[in-house]
Parts: sequence; structure tokens; C-alpha cells
Amino acid sequence: MQQPIFPILSLGFSKLKESKARAEDTFPQFFELPVELRFYVLSFLNETDMCSVAKSSRTLRQMAQENMIWRDLCKQSGWEVPYETVSSLFDFDYKKYFSEKLTISRKGSLNWSLSPKVTGTPITKRFKHTATAFGKYIIFIGGQETDTKRFNEIVYFDTQTQAFFRPIIKGDMPPNFSRHISVLVKGRIFIFGGFDGFGTNFELAIFNPATFTWTNVDRSQIRGEFPAPRTNHAAAAVGNMLYIFGGNNNNSATGQYQVLDDFFGLDTDSLTWTNLSQSTRNSSYPHARSGHSLSTINNKLFLFGGGVWNETDGWVQKSTDIHIFDPSTQLWSQPQCTGKIETSTFVISFSIGNFLFIFGGGSKPKHCVTNDLYILDTLSFTWFSPEFEDKDKPQPRDMGTATAVGQNVYFMGGYAGGAVSYFDKLTVDAKPIFEKNSWVEIAGCGAR
Repeated sequence: MQQPIFPILSLGFSKLKESKARAEDTFPQFFELPVELRFYVLSFLNETDMCSVAKSSRTLRQMAQENMIWRDLCKQSGWEVPYETVSSLFDFDYKKYFSEKLTISRKGSLNWSLSPKVTGTPITKRFKHTATAFGKYIIFIGGQETDTKRFNEIVYFDTQTQAFFRPIIKGDMPPNFSRHISVLVKGRIFIFGGFDGFGTNFELAIFNPATFTWTNVDRSQIRGEFPAPRTNHAAAAVGNMLYIFGGNNNNSATGQYQVLDDFFGLDTDSLTWTNLSQSTRNSSYPHARSGHSLSTINNKLFLFGGGVWNETDGWVQKSTDIHIFDPSTQLWSQPQCTGKIETSTFVISFSIGNFLFIFGGGSKPKHCVTNDLYILDTLSFTWFSPEFEDKDKPQPRDMGTATAVGQNVYFMGGYAGGAVSYFDKLTVDAKPIFEKNSWVEIAGCGAR
């Protein structure tokens, strides 16, 4: 060879597209190498150079797509994904993972807008309501301002027009309640549990967000083993199955307060409950808890945090653990996560792509509500926390909601010494997460 290859690749590929020269003509020595050596040469490039390589010729574009190159770039960046995770996911795409992790970790990719301008009548202060995404809408149901002041209103927020509105509800009358769950499954919102503050607990209801119709489902229409009414439980859906875990209630026989560790699934097509508490119980099964969260990521349930509270001593146990339920195997697992998270109870959670976001909640070490944001990479099981200026961060709270619609996440209400009416927005400027099938533009993002 008459010229060294590495300096040429490092300096020249970024200019090829501008000059419209053929890479094969500009660097003939490179294309004369055996394929294995070409990949070896490319392994010395960073992500910005690799993006330039992909733009310079069709052949190099194909080479730059190779999974092993991006696997090595992930390792070089300290973003290793366990073999068990890779093997469990069909055709794991290291390039997409690298792009997502790079953009979500980059300073400036997450931006708060505190109290954005809205129209219509905003929601009043409340906590332990629910918020469910339905197309461009966020649908708020119930909640409470005090122990005895609870709401039965259903409020829509149009994320395109930034307008609140309250439709006329048809069918049955929603109860005044809070501490329930609401999950969208195939165009219907399934609601379970909740309490009115005066002694009445609630069971299953269904809300049709397209027709504004509320239905309190009579037990005669439901099959299987019924879960006990409860509050402070968590729920998520995979396919047509709605899953609920834990929470608390008063024992039906003794009337004593109890924290639950039961796990139920509802087939929303046939309205059949199945008690999964014994069939799925293994060494990784979560302990009894309330005030936890449950999220669906890659068709698995991710349970986070919560704890054990009693009327005498308050919180006697707080957890920051992660448990994963895989419906395809009907097994629980508990990954060993790295990194640090210091919030645990009644957190405000949401997920985007492969990332679980945890905001606010009750601090485990400090016994106060927080305004910290933590992110769990659910592929590498690593916690990290983006940095924000204090002036840019929203107010501390727990027991509120966060709902993602596209790249925007809307935070509503919560509790901070009393009910609050905070309404904030977090914009996630992470293009690779939202464009699943396109080549990701990484050039210019090399500085980390």
C-alpha cells in the first residue's frame, strides 16, 4: 500500500458526500482488502465517522449496518447488553440501541416546560387520579383533593391544541373515587379498584373513550376468580391481557388493613379473571407492596418500587427493586441493576422505547418527596440520571401522573404536603427512539 488507510478514513470519509466522489475511486486500497480486514479497519472509527462512512457509498453503507460494528461501539462506550437479553430478543439491533442510548444520554435531549400555556378549564388540584393516552388525547379519571373530597369527573386534554375539555358521559355514573388503575386495551379503558373515602371500594368498570360511555361491569358478566377490591395497586397490559399486582385493602373477614402480594390477569376479550399468584410464584416473585408502578416494555411487565405501610408505623419497608414478568413464559425474574436510584414509593412513571422513566415519589433515604428523574435502560439494566439546572426542574411531588404522547410527556397533579395542580411537560428529543426503521443520523452527536 502506498498510503496509510486509517488517517485517510478518519479525515476523508466525512468529505466524500460533499464532493460526490466515489469511495471506491478515492480509497481503492481499502476495497482491495479482504472483507474481514475491511471490518477490522472500520472497528477503529467512532460513531460520527461511521455515519460518514454510511453516506459515502452503497457498499460502505451496507458494511456500516453490520451488527458487530455497533456491538463493539456499545462496548467501547460502556453500554454492554447482557447475553441473556440479546438472546431473548429476536434479531437484536445494536445500531438502534446505540443510537437510542446516545441520544437519551446526551445533554439537552430532555427539556422541561413548566406550566405550559393551555386553553379550556384546567384540572383542579388532586392526587391518585389516573391519566391514559388515547391517540392525541390524555384522559384523566377521578382522583382526590382530601381524604373525603374525591372526584368522578373525566377530563380530556388534546395534546395538539393544548386544550382541556369535559365531555358529557353516557351510560353509568362514574364514582367519586381515587387510588384506582386505568389501562387502555384495544380501544377501551379498563378501570379496577379505588375507594370513595367513606367505606366503598370499587371493582371493574370499562370506559369507551370514543363514545364517552362508562360501564360498571356487573359480576354476573365476569368469569374466573375475582381479585379483591383494593387501592394503591398497579396495572399494565400486554396484548388483550390486563395484569394487576398488589395494593392494599381491609381483610374481608377481620376488617384489618393488609398489604397484598397477589397477581391477577384479566382476559379483556372474555372478561375472565385468572389468579396467577401461585402458578407464577418463584424465587423472583415480588413481595407484598403498595405504591409501586407497573409498565409494559417489549411485551414484558416491569414492576418497580413500592413498599409496606401500616397505620401505626407508616412506611416500614421501601423498595427500589425491579421485577420482570414475561407473559410468554409465565415467569418472574429479578435483574441485578447497576447505578443508583433513591426514590421508591408512589413514583410517577412512564416508558419510552426501551427506557423506564421514574420521576418524583417518596425518597428512600430522606423520607420526603423528590423532583429527581431517573432512567432505567431495560436492556443493560443500568440506572442513570440526567442533569438539570435546579431552576429548570419541576416541583417535588408523588402520587401524580405522567403520560407520554409522541415526544412529549405531560405531568399532572400529585401530592406535596397537600394536593397540587402542577401541570408540566417534558420533551424527549430522542429521534432514534421514535423512528424505528430508518437509518439514524448520528453524525454530530459524537461528543458525549
